[in-house]
Amino acid sequence: MTVSVPPPTLTSESQRLSQPSFNRPLGLGQSPSGLAIFCNRANTKTWYTLDANTQPQELEYPALTGYLVSIEFPPKEYRGEKSHKLRFKIQADRLYTLEAGYRSVFAKGFLSAISMLTPKQLQQPISIEATPSDQEEKVLFCSVWLGSEKVYFHWDDKTDWKMIAKRAMANVAATKG
Repeated sequence: MTVSVPPPTLTSESQRLSQPSFNRPLGLGQSPSGLAIFCNRANTKTWYTLDANTQPQELEYPALTGYLVSIEFPPKEYRGEKSHKLRFKIQADRLYTLEAGYRSVFAKGFLSAISMLTPKQLQQPISIEATPSDQEEKVLFCSVWLGSEKVYFHWDDKTDWKMIAKRAMANVAATKG
């Protein structure tokens, strides 16, 4: 038996995102709390989570499908210098928070694809796929799929990443109303 939780109602006073309902089996199961996924190959072949002892645990599957909720660039310190991370959240069977270096190939693939999608398209589930490079040991590619269609965007050294990031963030923000 499963329980279907209806989506929250969106009112004029509410700024919450109306989420689709998710079925959860009754009884014991995985926690519905958020799960952090690190999108780099520093510790594994693709992306990973951290176990209770903060040891990397590679994820078994290369793709995550759900609804994109937010994109942000929190400040971080990296090797003694100020930097930023790309952090985005996807609502699926639980909330997933994915994190990558904001200059990484993974981040560029993700941001460029999301900047190409319309807010209406982003109201549908998307799939994020992590693919390791077979030529560069530490490179992790990100593909974004809308249904069975892969979202393509050609980028190069002259791409304006601030503009791409702003467009991607605006597209996600526009899905909320």
